[in-house]
Amino acid sequence: MKHDPYSLTELIRNDDFIAWVMHPDALSDRRWELFLEKHPAKRQTVESAREYVILLAKDTGRDQPTKNQSDRMWSAVESRMHESVPSAEENVMPLVQARTVSGWRWVRVAASAALILSIGSVSYWFYYKNTNGNRDNIAETQETLPGAGAIQKSNDTDKPMMILLSDGSSVVLQPGGHLSYSEASNKRRREVTLTGKAFFEIVKNKEKPFLVYSYGLATKVLGTSFMIDASEENKDIKVEVRTGTVAVFSINNLDKAKTSEELDKPELQGLTLTHDEMIAFSRENGKIVRLAEPGKLAQSDKDISKQRFVFDETPVSEVFRVLEHVYNVKIIYDKDKMGSCPLNATLIGQPFREKLDVICNALDAQYDIVDNQVTILGKGCK
Repeated sequence: MKHDPYSLTELIRNDDFIAWVMHPDALSDRRWELFLEKHPAKRQTVESAREYVILLAKDTGRDQPTKNQSDRMWSAVESRMHESVPSAEENVMPLVQARTVSGWRWVRVAASAALILSIGSVSYWFYYKNTNGNRDNIAETQETLPGAGAIQKSNDTDKPMMILLSDGSSVVLQPGGHLSYSEASNKRRREVTLTGKAFFEIVKNKEKPFLVYSYGLATKVLGTSFMIDASEENKDIKVEVRTGTVAVFSINNLDKAKTSEELDKPELQGLTLTHDEMIAFSRENGKIVRLAEPGKLAQSDKDISKQRFVFDETPVSEVFRVLEHVYNVKIIYDKDKMGSCPLNATLIGQPFREKLDVICNALDAQYDIVDNQVTILGKGCK
């Protein structure tokens, strides 16, 4: 399909268009009036884009993402946008209700499903670059994302939720938390955005650093386990390392990195944290402070970050009980054959699948995961 330079996706990222919407003058007014006279079919598209830019600017106090941020946030959806996306005139979405602090009650967004994915990416940048954003508004936009794009996970229960990522990493999302991520396999780095509290166990991959974005803070790792508390009601974001090493820095510094190699520049190292170290990032002034008394993010013995995962001649039944407890999963196995089998293993910092790999290798067994249920088949030790 021929690329449309004046589609909704292009308009809401166009510097001239945003400048006209936010700071109109006689010259820009005339320019866009002439455009609409020449292309009357674009009037609805222009109006939808204008309302969207105004809505985001009013809610966040920002006119637009920076150029580098804009380039990066669109790279994930660029290919889909230019393949077979219907124009706004061909496929118009119904009204989407949005609650905002500025008094806007309705936002008309004319877009195809892939277009809504693009708008969700823009929403992330406007929202997470400002500490006063309205999460209800952004969440409603994110919930319209198609399965082919960013994946949204919200924990609306009162128990932890385990999320398995395609690279083998695992995330334990606490109640009230929200995680957004893409399963795209061709990206130079693995990226997720977090609201709320979560414990991460990341598979090592030097070629693809893992980045967690939370209200202006970026946490970069190659492979480790750590806890992030980015609860919406808190003024500070806290990061505590369980195993390995992570670097934390302001998300603004990502403007300097265009490749994975550039992420290793000194100015992007930020503060480096190792085992049991903890920092606080101020959402108000962007400062990162190392805390003198780490280890406070775990609220109870049920918290996964407090589990040692060190087993010495431990019956497998007890090992599975611990895994069920902290990951909130159901493990089905033959207790008569496997329950008393002893396990000697240290599983600290390993993602959930890697823990199962070690256990099943010791048992000469196989496992299968469907949703939050794990089935283990093997002969056992009897």
